[in-house]
Amino acid sequence: MKVSESNYLPDVIVAVSRGGLIPARIVSDVMNVDGVHSIKASLWGVGGRISNEVLIHGVELPIKDKKVLIVDDVVDSGLTLIKIVSHVKSFGPIDVRTAVLHVKPSSKYLPDYYVSKLDEWLWVIYPWTSLEVLYSVLHKHYGCKVKDFDVDALINEFYKLTGVGLTQNQRDLLAVAKKHYLSALCRG
Repeated sequence: MKVSESNYLPDVIVAVSRGGLIPARIVSDVMNVDGVHSIKASLWGVGGRISNEVLIHGVELPIKDKKVLIVDDVVDSGLTLIKIVSHVKSFGPIDVRTAVLHVKPSSKYLPDYYVSKLDEWLWVIYPWTSLEVLYSVLHKHYGCKVKDFDVDALINEFYKLTGVGLTQNQRDLLAVAKKHYLSALCRG
């Protein structure tokens, strides 16, 4: 709504993968912007920070002479958006703006549009990131012992640590996701 209320109508939306994919799709639907592209940038991964530098994975963006809105879910340090904005500008758009759902106080970058600016650093858990956050939090707290937890123990311990409960759908996916997340976190 803030983008629309500002009378900014982008020609193209660039979603920051992975977290910005769903918000970008929603913005494109509300604003009737058919041109949606994605760009993968890595600084954070399952279990925490994966690099000291934002890594942008090569992609050619057909955005020359276009108005661009970059969309992500949350800006934490701001390093990812700073790097992505610079990268996007290298393709010659006439205007580049940014939109996120949440801005953390640790951010060195303030997006043009955001839903909320947090007063303190918090884990922000979106429906599309709940399993990643659950396994990251539990692994950080329990290490690879979490491999031995059954679904009920996973849910109970996550609730104890965060106060966040899971929906039935998330519960059903928990066991499937467990092997994928913990094999990456525990290397085996």
